[in-house]
Amino acid sequence: MYDNLYIQNIRQSILNIGAGELLPWKKSVLADINLFNLLFEFIFSNDQRLAWRSCWIIDSASEDNPDLLADKLPIIIAELCSTKNGSLKRHFTRILSRYEIPEEYLVNIVDRSFELLAPSEPIAVRVNAMQILYNITKQIPELKGELISVLESIIEEGCSAGFLNRSTKLLRKLKS
Repeated sequence: MYDNLYIQNIRQSILNIGAGELLPWKKSVLADINLFNLLFEFIFSNDQRLAWRSCWIIDSASEDNPDLLADKLPIIIAELCSTKNGSLKRHFTRILSRYEIPEEYLVNIVDRSFELLAPSEPIAVRVNAMQILYNITKQIPELKGELISVLESIIEEGCSAGFLNRSTKLLRKLKS
C-alpha cells in the first residue's frame, strides 16, 4: 500500500487539481486500483474540497469502467441519503444515474431522489435525481404516474431552460 508521505502528496495534488488535469488523474485511477481505493476513501473526508475533487475523479473514471463502483453502490447510496454536500450530491446522483439500483435500496433512492427535486437543490442534482427516478420506472412501472405528476408540476412552476428541456424530454418518454 502507500506510506503516509505518499498519501499526503496525493491529497495535496488533488486539492490543487484544475479542470485540465482531470484526464491524467482519471487514467491513473483506471490503471491503479490502490489509487482508486485511496481516492474513494478521500470522498468521505471532512475536507469538503478533497472529498469533492476525489469524487469528481472517481465519477469520471467510473464512466469508462463502471465495474469500478459496482460493489460500492451501497456505500454511495448511504452517503447520498445523508450528505449535505452539494458537490457530492451532484456526483453521487450522476454516478447512480448510470446504474440499475439494487432492489433493496430502491425505496431509499426513490424517496431521496424525490427530495432532491426540490427547487432549493442545485440544477445538476435535480436533473440527475430526475434521471434516476426515470430509470427506476423501468424497474417499478407504478412509479411513472407519480413522476409524471411531479414533472408536470415542475414545468408549471417554471425553472431554468436546461432543466425545463430535460423535464419535458423525460415527460414525453414517460407518457409514450
